[in-house]
Amino acid sequence: MAATSPRAGIVNAATKLFSEKGYAQTTMSDIARAAGLQQSSLYYWFRNKEQLLGETLLVNRAPLKFIAEVGAGSGSPAVKLYRLLRFDTMQLALSPIDFNEIQRIAHDQRAEFHQFWTDYERLKDWVTDLIGAAIAEGKFVECDREQTAGLLLNFDEGAQKRTRLHTDEGDRVAEAIRVAEQVAIIAVRGLLKRPSDIVRVSAQAAQFDDVAVALQVSQTQREA
Repeated sequence: MAATSPRAGIVNAATKLFSEKGYAQTTMSDIARAAGLQQSSLYYWFRNKEQLLGETLLVNRAPLKFIAEVGAGSGSPAVKLYRLLRFDTMQLALSPIDFNEIQRIAHDQRAEFHQFWTDYERLKDWVTDLIGAAIAEGKFVECDREQTAGLLLNFDEGAQKRTRLHTDEGDRVAEAIRVAEQVAIIAVRGLLKRPSDIVRVSAQAAQFDDVAVALQVSQTQREA
């Protein structure tokens, strides 16, 4: 994987400061110092702190764009859910920003990070709708759809964290792909009325090159 760009290094430094000092108390001067840059160099990459905040939220928005495209395409709700969980786990694991850290900051500073929660709820609603559609088709077992959607997203988030902690940078891509596939298999198989149908669902999902999309998202975040 390509080395982290100066832009990604700045975002990481800003994320750490937002956590330690709070978004409102963090200045562009603080961020430049933490990133090892002159303030003029920082402004080459980011015009202001608001733009930096927006950058930290991109990791939360990638699956929104993905599911909008998947939702408009062909395939059963089970296949769409499989693809979404696979993609979300991959892009979270490959992002230069740790999603769990952003989520923790967003929880403590809700006013500044209100857009984070708006985006997160949209994603959760889509997952809820896919589960509901699969239940209506008779493919999934009955369950609390909203609660299950939240748990599935938690599964993604926990899996990406474990991948970050236990994988060398050079092995990150291969491990993220492997773990993402396992997350999708385990999650969807657990919801299917006939667990053996996971073979068909995974085979249909394999027809789509979602790995390439996740890698492109990661590359953009690192080198933009």
